[in-house]
Amino acid sequence: MNKVSFSDIFKNNFLDNFKNSISMDSVITTMLTALLLALIVFFVYRLTCDNVIYSKKFNVTMSLMTLVTAAVVMSMQANVVVSLGMVGALSIVRFRTAIKEPKDLLFLFWSISNGIIIGAGIYSIVFVLAIILTIGLLLFEKLPGNKIPYLLVVSLTDLKSEESVEKILKQNRIKYRVKSKNISANGVDVIFELSNTKINNLLEEINNKENIVSLNLITQDGECQF
Repeated sequence: MNKVSFSDIFKNNFLDNFKNSISMDSVITTMLTALLLALIVFFVYRLTCDNVIYSKKFNVTMSLMTLVTAAVVMSMQANVVVSLGMVGALSIVRFRTAIKEPKDLLFLFWSISNGIIIGAGIYSIVFVLAIILTIGLLLFEKLPGNKIPYLLVVSLTDLKSEESVEKILKQNRIKYRVKSKNISANGVDVIFELSNTKINNLLEEINNKENIVSLNLITQDGECQF
């Protein structure tokens, strides 16, 4: 009579967790579900994107990571060799693409998580997560923030004229910060960051002052730094 050791039992139970094959219906269902979630991620990112430059290529690549991740997880469930090979391959590969916006990390992790969960066949979680996360993103977008909607570029004939411009800003109760100041033989160029959108008569009032050469008002996307 052959003795069965603990290691034999462990090996058998471990191998039983892997499927020998995956039906085509299961593959199609998983991939279609992953594609649906990829479309949701794509449109939510497009709707809530507040980056200075929107990159469609980045959005498409990030969204389609759901399909790739789902296929990888399904393959790892089906075959122990593929599972061990993926673990070794992913431990070697390093992705060094710089992510400039913190919100992009959320969407990247969302796409990868969708692929893992869908590949495992737990569809209910990804749909509940998509609904709650979409509502949360839309709600947080509506919350007020310390936006700086404008950059005011003022060209002056001399340095003393800067005080008159700052006086007008204070009288209009506009929060500002001097971002840049360039002094040359021809005059002075000063860039103000403005944190208030109530500037209807501001340009006209500043322009009426003496020693003002030119005014430029630039819209920018950013957050208040003071």
